[in-house]
Amino acid sequence: MMLGNGREATAAETHGAERGLDRLEGFSDAVFAIALTLLIVEIKVPGSPDGTHGYSDLVRAMAEQWREYLALVLCYVVIGAYWLQHHYSGRIYARSDHWFSVIKLLFLLAIVVIPYPIRVWCFHLGTEFEPVASATLVAGLALTACTWMATWFYAMRGRRLMDERLAPYFLQQMTRRYGVATLVQIAAVPVVLAAWRIGVAIALLSVAFFLLPQPTPRYNPGEEPSEAEKLNK
Repeated sequence: MMLGNGREATAAETHGAERGLDRLEGFSDAVFAIALTLLIVEIKVPGSPDGTHGYSDLVRAMAEQWREYLALVLCYVVIGAYWLQHHYSGRIYARSDHWFSVIKLLFLLAIVVIPYPIRVWCFHLGTEFEPVASATLVAGLALTACTWMATWFYAMRGRRLMDERLAPYFLQQMTRRYGVATLVQIAAVPVVLAAWRIGVAIALLSVAFFLLPQPTPRYNPGEEPSEAEKLNK
């Protein structure tokens, strides 16, 4: 009887932890969706109260907004790349706790803020302010990468939040992949101070890494998830 109660308690704890992770992932998805949706709102239509005025050619007026379009594309790519990793990590994390949620909130704050440095760079590309704008962009991208890596390191400490069925070598592989990408982002900060366009190129190429397909999760022998579980993730 006591054994049965112990199992029920364990099941209840697991269920509660999984529900907490589901709610955190749902909230994160909502933040990503809002951040992506609001990007187009920043582009003002020529002739609107906040848009371009005094033009005689609408096509030319729209073409002159190329910086707005560049900012839209870059923001979408950067935020989308991190959403892909967020979606992928749902197959790796098994539970959540208070401090993991706090760090996740910091990461989401970086996601919400990242359009600002991107737009600063796009609007000052080719001007005398490009060096400062480039440093702002690279610093913003590095901060976002660091907050992402912080969630990973916290979850990896003692494998406290990871799916216990995952093979250790797979988790080590992912730590190296994320770690190298983050270190490249950090290294781009001093580079951009000496050669701003090279620094920006390094930072953006590092973000492009997150667009690549990630390795299929590997599990300990005999502990692979069921097909139904794979479909749910």
